[in-house]
Amino acid sequence: MKQPNVRETIERVKTTRSQEWLDFAIWYHTEQDYGKRKGLHGYEGYIQFLEHRRELELQIIEQLPFQSFIMDNSDYAWENQQQTVLNIMMKHL
Repeated sequence: MKQPNVRETIERVKTTRSQEWLDFAIWYHTEQDYGKRKGLHGYEGYIQFLEHRRELELQIIEQLPFQSFIMDNSDYAWENQQQTVLNIMMKHL
């Protein structure tokens, strides 16, 4: 799944989660070794981390020695994505 706008996705998700969840996610990504070495701080640092991770994940996927599929889920239509995955599996398995 690819969410084209990380910030928008987190803004959406954080309305369904507790403040404790957000505080922990921010701490986890900014206050450990990687976040400290990169100078990541607070909510903005968390977003920067996620954006960088997305870039790395997409680069890794491109280098995989097998076919892969990246699905854009910017409309948050999870039911449609489930059907898409099923269709891909039926076609390629």
